[in-house]
Amino acid sequence: MDETKLNTLLLERFPELTGQFEEYTSWQDGIETGCFLTFEDLLLPLARQALNAHDKDFLARMGDFIEELMTSDDEHAVNVATVGLIEGLKAYGNPLIRSFLGPVSLEEFDTMAY
Repeated sequence: MDETKLNTLLLERFPELTGQFEEYTSWQDGIETGCFLTFEDLLLPLARQALNAHDKDFLARMGDFIEELMTSDDEHAVNVATVGLIEGLKAYGNPLIRSFLGPVSLEEFDTMAY
């Protein structure tokens, strides 16, 4: 998947990010802006808020999204999910996320040294 496809998928799964995404990418390449930083800068803060608030609906969507990327058989999507999302979630240190990750994502989360 290229940046356009991944960013489009992000906005489809998390439409509440649309305004922030447009502002964040307005001075960059728009929908073609690199996903590693876009996912880290826009989605991870929402994930942290959801973890703190125990927002199970958001965390379930987040877990499904990460698992979708991790099982996509697309190397770039897997790298974005691993570096842009799982690594940041692991660094945050809230173990609640483990219960919302799918099997492939959870294995990466658990084996990641941080």
